[in-house]
Amino acid sequence: MTLLRILCLHGYRQNGNIFREKTGSFRKLLKKYVAEFVYIDAPHLIPIQDNTNEQDTGATASNRSNERGWWFSSCDQTYDPLATTSCDQGFEQSLEYVMKYIDEQQIPFDGLLAFSQGAAFATLLLTRFASTKYPFRFVILVASFKSGQEQHQFMYNNLQIDLPSLHVVGLGDRVIPCLMSENLANEYYKNAEILRHDGGHFIPTTSEAKLTYTQFLERFL
Repeated sequence: MTLLRILCLHGYRQNGNIFREKTGSFRKLLKKYVAEFVYIDAPHLIPIQDNTNEQDTGATASNRSNERGWWFSSCDQTYDPLATTSCDQGFEQSLEYVMKYIDEQQIPFDGLLAFSQGAAFATLLLTRFASTKYPFRFVILVASFKSGQEQHQFMYNNLQIDLPSLHVVGLGDRVIPCLMSENLANEYYKNAEILRHDGGHFIPTTSEAKLTYTQFLERFL
């Protein structure tokens, strides 16, 4: 059995190390199936004065000085996942960075795991491969949503991502309303699988969630 290699994209106000810490229980659940989780940092540092509602208050002090984002929805370098704006500062740089990172891999990735802003970014990343070949065999999106930036809207036109996908939706998520995640899955992914949990803005690791994860991943071993 060949184990899986998964690229991991963190949320806003996180970085690769924070996301690794936050997914410790998740990784432990799936160590039988996954050989390597690869965590990368978004290219853009977040100014300390940004007090957006998408925060990870469990981060260590050392990680706090290295909080990052995939793009900003305002020219003052802040981000609001619920806002509709004409600013997507840093988005193209992030897109180029991740596409280059994927292209330079000697061992290809099997899957993509992405959380919150990273999950919104993941959908936009996949649009770049819709007419060619996806660089992943599957995608797992947690607390995802459709970008509110006006420059991104054309990328959703007639979009149907034909890639096995699992969408994790927190019914009690106060950062990304659950309907935003469900709408993204149903409108833009073919045959999307949805895992709903009663919790909030995190990756669930209950026995029910574990069963869903393992049944989904076993298809790619």
